[in-house]
Amino acid sequence: MPEWIERLYDSFGVSAENAPASVSVLALGESLYYRLRKLSVLLAKMEALGWSIEPGRWELVASTELDDLAAQQQLETAGVWIIARQHAPVDKEGNVRWAHGLVP
Repeated sequence: MPEWIERLYDSFGVSAENAPASVSVLALGESLYYRLRKLSVLLAKMEALGWSIEPGRWELVASTELDDLAAQQQLETAGVWIIARQHAPVDKEGNVRWAHGLVP
């Protein structure tokens, strides 16, 4: 269990084993907020760099005119490559599958 969830439980005086549903849902909400906030930062940077972000049925598809290496370098320079890697689908070798959308 992530340390921040344990801290949240501690702030309510409970543990993961005896946390009421309300605290568990609050922890889930905190996690979703954190993840969505990071994703919004990534998307804002990509849009500012000229990337196109299109919603699919179950994913967001990010595209750019850059080749894979240049795209990665651009995102590294913008300080969001790590976030992109966390949200992007990857192949069996762990490489980002650029052609298959940003968010699975």
